[in-house]
Amino acid sequence: MNEQNMKLVAVKKRCNTAAKIVGVIQVFTIVCAAIALIAGIMLFVKGGSINPYLQQGVAEGKLTTRNTIEYNGLFHFFADLDEKFEEGNYAGPMAVSCLAAGLACVLVAVIVTFIKRIFVVVREENSPFSNRAMKQIKTGFIVMTIAALLTMSLGVAVVTGFILFCIYAIFEYGAALQNEIDETL
Repeated sequence: MNEQNMKLVAVKKRCNTAAKIVGVIQVFTIVCAAIALIAGIMLFVKGGSINPYLQQGVAEGKLTTRNTIEYNGLFHFFADLDEKFEEGNYAGPMAVSCLAAGLACVLVAVIVTFIKRIFVVVREENSPFSNRAMKQIKTGFIVMTIAALLTMSLGVAVVTGFILFCIYAIFEYGAALQNEIDETL
């Protein structure tokens, strides 16, 4: 086996391993999203019966409505929601926090799905510079930029988008070189 084939086999093995690891992360984030979304829905639906227990936790100092995730970007309005609920309704802010955490997990699951697809395509196509791989990379980067816009500040999202665009441009250049080499052969 020549050196080039050995490198190709090594790349396929790494892509296969990476796809499996990302698959585990994908399942984990889907499970976390389901748990958070179900908890949020249950807190909204059963808030009246859960509130006495939550009030007791607040009275004992074990629980505060400030124990929420800090949100940035377009989700920032969730951070101040607990101030808008009347005193004694602790299930509402917690439900909103759980639902927001569930949405964040869904975003991560979507991004991880695109990353997994990239590894699978590179493994199957024998090159990260095939047209199919380039489409997956471009779509994944667009989704990551949108997720950055939703979860981070506009400045961070713009920088993230620019960096991902630069990485895509490098891949595009590699694809052009790959096509040139293939045509020469």
